[in-house]
Amino acid sequence: MGRLEGRIALVTGAGRGIGKAIADRFVQEGATVVRLDREAGDGILCADVTDETAVERAVQDAVAAHGRIDVLVNNAAASNTKAAFADLTLADWRLSMGVNLTGVFLVSRAVIRAMRKTQGGVIVNIASQLGSVAVPGRSAYCTTKGGILQMTRAMALDHAEDGIRVNSLSPGAVLTERLVDTYGTQEAATAALAPKHPIGRIGLPRDVTGAAVFLACDESAFMTGSDLVVDGGYTAQ
Repeated sequence: MGRLEGRIALVTGAGRGIGKAIADRFVQEGATVVRLDREAGDGILCADVTDETAVERAVQDAVAAHGRIDVLVNNAAASNTKAAFADLTLADWRLSMGVNLTGVFLVSRAVIRAMRKTQGGVIVNIASQLGSVAVPGRSAYCTTKGGILQMTRAMALDHAEDGIRVNSLSPGAVLTERLVDTYGTQEAATAALAPKHPIGRIGLPRDVTGAAVFLACDESAFMTGSDLVVDGGYTAQ
């Protein structure tokens, strides 16, 4: 029996990358997974996490289809082109804030309201090592990921009495399609980023999915308001 046997999970940004990997791993662990993404695809519930009406409808549809939501993974994210803080456009800033913070707020609010009716649940917010440390040219992204860490703590305190646990997961660089697109090739991404991680490599999706399963299952039942860092030692430096 899998560690998520019988659970109903909603994963945002599940069309590709880390979100897809988490959704696939949850299925392997016995969960029924609702995959939410802004781009339509097979088995995808299509919604833009920055659209309040679309989010409310998507959560209602998921609950109508499955009766409840036990686990939410907020993974959808926007990662803007590198630019120094003073060179950011307002559109760049708003995109990061909209997807990475407002999106987490809207989806979490809708799901928590549903979870209250079923006496509890688990929320996993995907943050980043860049929520704890900064790098040049990524100020908007770093700001939003730091915000997720604080939002996680606040949500955990507000809803502990509802039986809802809320934790964040902060990966280091992970080999995904987006990362390869950014650097051009897998080899270029590895050459640029592996030396920045003391463990000597960049992360693989399975490094993140195992941590996500742990946070979603009963093995972490006494854990809420915390951040689980899976970054190959990046933030220990």
